Formats: sequence, C-alpha cells, structure tokens
Amino acid sequence: MILIDDDADGNRLWIDELRAQFEQERFYQDNRAAAESAYALAVRLRAANRLDEACSYARTCLQLAEQLPSTTLEDVVTTRQAVGGVHLPEYFHDGVVRARLADLLAPT
Repeated sequence: MILIDDDADGNRLWIDELRAQFEQERFYQDNRAAAESAYALAVRLRAANRLDEACSYARTCLQLAEQLPSTTLEDVVTTRQAVGGVHLPEYFHDGVVRARLADLLAPT
C-alpha cells in the first residue's frame, strides 16, 4: 500500500517541491535520493492523474534503482520513511520499483 498525506491544494505544491528536490539530487549525483524522489513523484503524479509525467518519473526511478547496489540487505534498506509525503517501501531496489510502479512502467 502506498500512503500519501494529501489535500487537494497541497498536491501541486508537493509536486513542485519534489521536482526541485529531485533536480538537486540529480545535480549532486545522489542516485539513491534521486531514485526515491522520482518514486515519490511518480506516485504523486499518478494520484493527480498526470499519467504521462508519472510514467516518465517511474522510468527514471527504475533506471536509477537499477544502478544502485543491491548485493546485501544493507544496500536495499530504505533510510527515509517518506519523501514528499509518500511513504517509501521498507526495501528499495529495482524489483520493488517494478512491482509498485508496474502500471506506469507497462508498455503503451
């Protein structure tokens, strides 16, 4: 289950703030944080019915997650509980991203 702390007016603000955070994380090449932010953006944009953007962030999230180390449990344990009001999975790796964002990653 993906929980979102949300209200109608707050969703746009969350998305704008998340997008800025994501861009900063990409600039500093913090791929784990960027993958988590892309995940949160995909979830928020899906909830806002902005599916083209949600699919784009889902693909970016998966690409970043595939580059992250995943050999040990310590590699995949999430260090943050939530990003942008979106609760992250306890274990964050490409398999979880594929499962949680499957509807956004499916070929069109």
